[in-house]
Amino acid sequence: MKYVIYVFYLEIAANLFLIFQALFFPVAFLAGYSSQPVSAGAIEIARWYGVLLIPIVWLLFRALQVRGQTLKLVLEAYLVFDLVQIVVAFVSANALGWAPYVIIVLPVEVILATARMVCLWKPLETGIEG
Repeated sequence: MKYVIYVFYLEIAANLFLIFQALFFPVAFLAGYSSQPVSAGAIEIARWYGVLLIPIVWLLFRALQVRGQTLKLVLEAYLVFDLVQIVVAFVSANALGWAPYVIIVLPVEVILATARMVCLWKPLETGIEG
């Protein structure tokens, strides 16, 4: 069960890709969510999304190094994010159709939420504590 925690390192890598794409290729980033034409405002919001992801990803990375109560707190916050994002994926799919990122995000968020629940439920066995 100690290998469950490595899922979060893969999450960090995926988020680094999203940060890069949102900051430097925001039109391509947005195209993953919808085939509709994008406005200048949407492009700038995508860039700001990339900026906001940086401290969020950094917190997870540092919490994985520290472990213990710090990691528990971060995993709890990320779990709330996962659950909200699962709901938003369905809302987005209903509004814009099943775009590639929505199709990818939904199962990934279910896997991440499950991994976080397992780690929070069994902290010693998964290595987040101790």
